[in-house]
Amino acid sequence: MEVFANFTRLPLAKSAVDFSAIPLPSRQRDFLAKSVDGSPVFLLHDSSSASYVPAVELKSVSARFHCTCQVTTTNDAVEGQFAVVSCRADVPELYELFIRCFGAAIEQLPDVASTTDIHASVIRLIDLFRSLSRPGNRELAGLWGELFVISMCKDPAKAVRAWHADPYERFDFSLPGSWLEVKSTLGEERQHEFGLEQLQLPTTGQAYVASLLLQPLTGGVSVVDLATSITSMLVSQPKLREKVWENVASALGIEFSERLDRRFDPQCAERGLRVFSALDIPAPDAPADPRVTRVRFRTDLSTVHSSVAGSAIDALNDFFA
Repeated sequence: MEVFANFTRLPLAKSAVDFSAIPLPSRQRDFLAKSVDGSPVFLLHDSSSASYVPAVELKSVSARFHCTCQVTTTNDAVEGQFAVVSCRADVPELYELFIRCFGAAIEQLPDVASTTDIHASVIRLIDLFRSLSRPGNRELAGLWGELFVISMCKDPAKAVRAWHADPYERFDFSLPGSWLEVKSTLGEERQHEFGLEQLQLPTTGQAYVASLLLQPLTGGVSVVDLATSITSMLVSQPKLREKVWENVASALGIEFSERLDRRFDPQCAERGLRVFSALDIPAPDAPADPRVTRVRFRTDLSTVHSSVAGSAIDALNDFFA
């Protein structure tokens, strides 16, 4: 079931406690509904005894606990005690992120969830949405390229596990003893910036650089499209789905809504994908002066021959395998 698409077809709630809803996949006591003003609302069944729990309020999301609600679905009508977690109505560009990310977090709740369990999930959601009020930590083209690499792999779960969550990690993808750095650039010149430390070879394993040439395209694929495609292949792995959406949100930050419409041509990206060994990359010598602790440089790979055997896609799959 495509939860977000089904949400868009839901009728508005009759009141703040009377909802038409859809059951969440694998959680028949939890529901997704539409508020009286059209925003998404999660109704999470709470097994704890009713007591006063302060509401949680953030600029874009809110949560109320121990609310008695009427819930009507296609096949049933129930009344029960729920936590009501809502996205603010005037930020429709965030509805899909709210539904997909929090939906993945909810799947990790126990089958019989208490107020404490639900509150912990809400706090994680709030931490995610706080990142949307801060500057993004990655360039859009770089994030798109990393997601594109994941989407091209035979085993996206392995790729997502290896994907960095911290933007200050040295490499985009890390496996024991091996790493993969993804470089994306707009236009036809295959020029990328590196830190010299990014080309240091591991003692064992592999060290690759994936290079992408991106072409803006109005009818192309967005970051959200790529993330949605990836998470659709991780149906039984909610923790990895949550990681994808968390990375997207923290990468785009406060400019999330402005960047949603940026799209690139996936066919052009696939045609222009090259994978190099770190040894192939032209780089300056390490500085002899120990006082020089970091070197960044720009290099042109247009005429560089890759020593990696096989196609770029084969090389990526070999790396993650």
